[in-house]
Amino acid sequence: MFSADQIADIQGFNKVYQNLMKQIDSAILETGYSLTEKDVLLEISKTERCTANILIQQLNIDRSYMSRMLAKFEKRGLIEKTPSLTDSRIRYIRLTELGRKEFNRLSDIQSNHIGAIFNKLDEVDQQTVWQAMVMIRNKLSDANDVITIRPFTQSDIEYVISRHKTLYYAERHLSGTFFAYVDEIVYHFVEKYNAQTDCLKILECNGVPAGSIAIARVDDSTAQLRFFMLEPEMRQRGYGNRLMAMALDFCRSKGYKKVFLLTITAQVIARHVYETHGFHKVSSNDKFEWGEGVVEEYWELEL
Repeated sequence: MFSADQIADIQGFNKVYQNLMKQIDSAILETGYSLTEKDVLLEISKTERCTANILIQQLNIDRSYMSRMLAKFEKRGLIEKTPSLTDSRIRYIRLTELGRKEFNRLSDIQSNHIGAIFNKLDEVDQQTVWQAMVMIRNKLSDANDVITIRPFTQSDIEYVISRHKTLYYAERHLSGTFFAYVDEIVYHFVEKYNAQTDCLKILECNGVPAGSIAIARVDDSTAQLRFFMLEPEMRQRGYGNRLMAMALDFCRSKGYKKVFLLTITAQVIARHVYETHGFHKVSSNDKFEWGEGVVEEYWELEL
């Protein structure tokens, strides 16, 4: 049981953390958006089949307040609503191209502000604080989160596409050419999907998609690992290794002899997972069309 002094230390940490968040949040408030509005844009960015009811449930926001926010976004051209083809009562909400650019701008502003705060520390202290924050996040999350890994459903396709685009922009600033490539390869995978030779797994945290991994048949002996992605809050918690192990077990069960993947040099954490599971880099080439300094790598594993 915690002592009174330990509880006081936690309360003190909470005060420091809240002050830090106020500094970070102020960068968004200065743009004219509320923090809630940015959260709503983030949720909309995750899928092209978002609805007002989904937003209300996931973010616990009053219905009338949500309606006003969505009306504001629509007036500014940030979102568009389209009717469901199967239920006329449902109107899907998605970001427009302008909306995605505006969301990316807000993400850049917030990221730059976080960088400015941590740059006040020397490099050793930056690493120490970052590692401590990751440890706190992981321990508390592991104690409270409900995690499942399941086969994909049709509604997951928009999630896989949208989050690849959003995360690769926010973290790697890849170009629109890459985004078009994501559309092409995901839809091609779904079109050719065969449950006997292919798989796509979705990681869920508390009932919400939080990551993915896929295996696509190339020929009878070769498969390609694709769409390996984790939400930032799920990283360094062992779930990348769990997804990878499941994907490779699937390959072995189907008799594949070799698995290969394509990644970029900047994906440091993912590359570590690949190395841990026996993949090795075979070649690399510049992908200037995806962004300045982007290097694509080819990795493979003999099973």
